[in-house]
Amino acid sequence: MQRTAVAPHTTAHFPRGMANAWITRRWYYTPKSHRAYSVRPISPGDRRLLAEFVLGLSRAAPEREQPAIRAITSMLFDHVIPGTSEPQQALGYAALESTAAGDRIIGAATYTLTDNGAEFCIAVAGSYRDEQVGRTLLSALMRQARRAGVARLCGEMLWANRPMQMLAMSLGFVVEPVPSDRNLRRLVLTLK
Repeated sequence: MQRTAVAPHTTAHFPRGMANAWITRRWYYTPKSHRAYSVRPISPGDRRLLAEFVLGLSRAAPEREQPAIRAITSMLFDHVIPGTSEPQQALGYAALESTAAGDRIIGAATYTLTDNGAEFCIAVAGSYRDEQVGRTLLSALMRQARRAGVARLCGEMLWANRPMQMLAMSLGFVVEPVPSDRNLRRLVLTLK
């Protein structure tokens, strides 16, 4: 179940086709715990919320997941946060939970354009991993990539991350081995 709210935004930092329009913030409910969360494009004011999110991920993650956290951190802060890259070159979506203290990011998905498509990263807070937040974020990222004309969406994941592998396969991704590291798998989706 979802509900939709519309919020105004500044037009300077959003992908082509989204400027001079209102950004829709969609609300979703987690199937198990029935908590509400919203999904929207990452905006310039999200820097502090994103920093808190990736700090929480890095503190809770085991050592084998640290390279993936560094990758999404780099993608978010070096490419997606507007002002550090051309807006058409990178895009990100955040899943936010409203708390008494304000919004809190519970998941993020992002992509940056490459020569032959786009590289994506996705991360979800531990307490939301079984609540379909990752599916919602990845679906939003795929829709925007199609609209932007991205031909191919690729990303890497740990071989042991079976839930992510099953999610990606259910959305049409092909899972390939990474020859240089047997602990990684490459996720590839042709969009055109």
